[in-house]
Amino acid sequence: MKIVTILCQKGGVGKTTFTVNLGKILSNRGFKTLIIDTDPQGNVSTYLNLNKDEENIINSTDLLEKNYDKKIGSLSENLYIIPSNKSILKHNDEKIIGGPKLNRAKDFLASYHFDIVIIDTPPTISSLTQEALAVSDYYLIPAKPEFLAVEGVSQAMSFAKITISSIKKADPIFLGVVLNQVDTRRASFKDFETELKFLLSDKMFNSKISQLTEIADSPFYSKTVLDFKEQSRARLEFLEFSNEFIERVGL
Repeated sequence: MKIVTILCQKGGVGKTTFTVNLGKILSNRGFKTLIIDTDPQGNVSTYLNLNKDEENIINSTDLLEKNYDKKIGSLSENLYIIPSNKSILKHNDEKIIGGPKLNRAKDFLASYHFDIVIIDTPPTISSLTQEALAVSDYYLIPAKPEFLAVEGVSQAMSFAKITISSIKKADPIFLGVVLNQVDTRRASFKDFETELKFLLSDKMFNSKISQLTEIADSPFYSKTVLDFKEQSRARLEFLEFSNEFIERVGL
């Protein structure tokens, strides 16, 4: 079981849409996949048309509080979810003392024999993001190629390094930065891409996800890129990214 945190302290980069589509593609490729939402807004559940307040399904608050007597939500073959809701806010500003609470849940999750667990985090610097990082094997940062992207990526990387150094046994590997919501028609795009490549070198994913209406509108219809036509640009780009992701994670 490999655990990957999707991290970005800046909102508006399409992090949840990115997480859901990656999870769906991995599950469709035969990997038993779990998405854990730790964002109080619970947008993963909204996207996938699941009731985030369903009492019979374990949520991320239950996971933090060792309440494992409920079932994990099943969305389709190989795709599972642990949703989040506002109840998790009480854990948002806690200091991690004596180790991350999510560490206790690893054995519970391992009993389901997941191949990959993807944790979607809040778009803030918080203890919930620290919890996710502390139990992960890897983390990656989606970034929108715009003026503040370089600073945002730098802040996210610094936060991750501080978290890793301050929590015992936390040692996730940085997979890299993936450019999301890319508009190559913007004159400034190449400048931002060049600067990020200079800063990140091999920690920059070669694959990019374009800013497309079909991706932006897909949550409204509870659709993923796999629901689009086979040759759609969105579908092909996510499939290409998933190949690179699988290679870097070693699935």
